[in-house]
Amino acid sequence: MRLWLSTAAAPGVALDGLAPGCAGRGLDGVELVLEPSDTPEGGVAAARASAVAVRALRATHPAQLDGALIAARELGVPLSVPPAVGEGLGRAALEAAATTLLGTRGRLLLGFESRLEQAVAAAARIDAAGSPPALGLAWELRPSSEDLRTPGPTLLAAHRHLRLVRLHGGGPEQRDQDGKGVGPLLVDLALSGFQGAISLTPSAPSELARWREWLDSRKLAGCGSAQPEHEHEVDVRDVEPRDRLGTILGAFAALPRGATLKITLDHDPSCMYYALEETQPPNTFEFRKVGDGPEVFRAEVTRV
Repeated sequence: MRLWLSTAAAPGVALDGLAPGCAGRGLDGVELVLEPSDTPEGGVAAARASAVAVRALRATHPAQLDGALIAARELGVPLSVPPAVGEGLGRAALEAAATTLLGTRGRLLLGFESRLEQAVAAAARIDAAGSPPALGLAWELRPSSEDLRTPGPTLLAAHRHLRLVRLHGGGPEQRDQDGKGVGPLLVDLALSGFQGAISLTPSAPSELARWREWLDSRKLAGCGSAQPEHEHEVDVRDVEPRDRLGTILGAFAALPRGATLKITLDHDPSCMYYALEETQPPNTFEFRKVGDGPEVFRAEVTRV
């Protein structure tokens, strides 16, 4: 799965200023959160001139929507809106938005929280508009305040239209999310056929200092997928034991054919081999140990 950085993580920082942090953290690009004063023309010009790729837009106020749709059309990227904005759009408004984006790679993604009734309602409104490809859903995922142990019904209701997961946390907050069910949910997303991206955004304004420090750090601690094309890494030493297997299986499920996942653990990785053997079709992976403790163990698994 591709990982993006929301510009909400660094308010006031120019797009070019985020390029080193995205590169150092293995992030594929940014989700540009539009300010109330931004114009469609200005947003498009800034995105096209930036050294960092703008992969998505975010509009948080209803008054921004018309201009943001034009920008999404021009850039050919998805535009997400929070539930409070999306719920105010009736069938006619959704059909008009789909018409604006017709024939482009732009998409309007309606946000929903981790509540089954909200996911069902958002999906139903897209169906009522004729399920045009220019409409989809964005999951506003908040592990710090939500119970993710049983997300199956919500994912089932949304998966046909799900195009983006906005993870409120991750990044420097990743360790805070241990045991919150994020790893198993990533596995469920991969198994459901989710081909979208995950946008990392702070869980609260009080976390902004940590995010800035994390982005400014030059330590090699990437968490994303913008690594060499056929090399991906996952270090589960700081992941809750109950979430480690799910994290690894989720990372493997997102691998393209021919790519290799490099795994770092603090115990013998043989159990990971047996888990892959039980969950994957025969002859679809190659597993090998490349480091054998006593404190750090490493393995590599290649999708064939």
